[in-house]
Amino acid sequence: MDIEKLLIDELDYLNSYKMKSITISTTAKHALDFRILPRRIISNLAMSCFMINNEEYLKETLSFFDGKVDYIYIDVEQKQNINLYKIARIIVKESRIVNVKPNDITLESCDLLIRNYYKDDLANKKVVVIGTGNLASKIAIRIAERQAQVYIKGRKIPKEQVVINALNFILPKYNYPLQSFSLLQGHENVDVIISFLSGQFTEEESLIPHIGKHTLIIDGGINNFSKDFIQQMLNKKINITRLDTRIALPYQMLSTHDYTIGFFNEIFGQAQIQGVKVASGGYIGSEGTVIVDNIKQPNQVIGIADGRGGVKASEQLSETDRNRIHEIEKAISRYY
Repeated sequence: MDIEKLLIDELDYLNSYKMKSITISTTAKHALDFRILPRRIISNLAMSCFMINNEEYLKETLSFFDGKVDYIYIDVEQKQNINLYKIARIIVKESRIVNVKPNDITLESCDLLIRNYYKDDLANKKVVVIGTGNLASKIAIRIAERQAQVYIKGRKIPKEQVVINALNFILPKYNYPLQSFSLLQGHENVDVIISFLSGQFTEEESLIPHIGKHTLIIDGGINNFSKDFIQQMLNKKINITRLDTRIALPYQMLSTHDYTIGFFNEIFGQAQIQGVKVASGGYIGSEGTVIVDNIKQPNQVIGIADGRGGVKASEQLSETDRNRIHEIEKAISRYY
């Protein structure tokens, strides 16, 4: 395959934007060696997206875009026998490499979609999760923690029960415990059905008795439902949707966001102000360190570190501790 023209077309598109990036990912499913995915835009950053499962095409794409784009986002999850991140670190010399986990972005997108649909109120909602793999398990426990009643439908009963037991073991004890789909009552309607399978779901008829006019059905695994089932839902005006992971695109940019960069540059760490050691952002200072909200230019004193990651109680403060607090408060008054 001659991909050079395809790459040139993508670069022409990117060049009309101030900030440019590409994302390269792979998939656990059988896929083409090279595929261009839908473009994405967030704020002033444009993104061309590629699915690559061939090492030579990967190297060609990386070499072509290195230095021509600001960021190269690389799927760090190893879903095929090709290590995208390892190869990118060898090839890319000028653009900034940022590793991303598409599964996490998919999870956040699904969570946001459901929260939006139910106006951020999932308490007591009945949710069916089809699948027992990585994404299905993660969304099941996420939704259960939002106080929903979650029922898991696995392809194989033994694995389904193992996953339910494992998730219940780590779920906070006051949440509804996860249950098997088989425990749903006869014609009891559910609020959400989420499918995260690597192939088509073959037991669609088992869902029909539990689908009401307000049920939201999400195909998170993509092509999990048959054409007939989808048409049946559309005819009944049931909301059935294919999950679009652009919903959580900002999550992919989090490590390069100004706020995150500012946190590590200005908030997190330790420093000295007026000869007094200060710490902020969760940094554990030695006993007697003054804990502040910002090491570069603080405007709040939190307290005195106890040397164990906590804050001394007022009655535990020594005269030296109080003097240190006083010095930092004087410094703050000069800032503002």
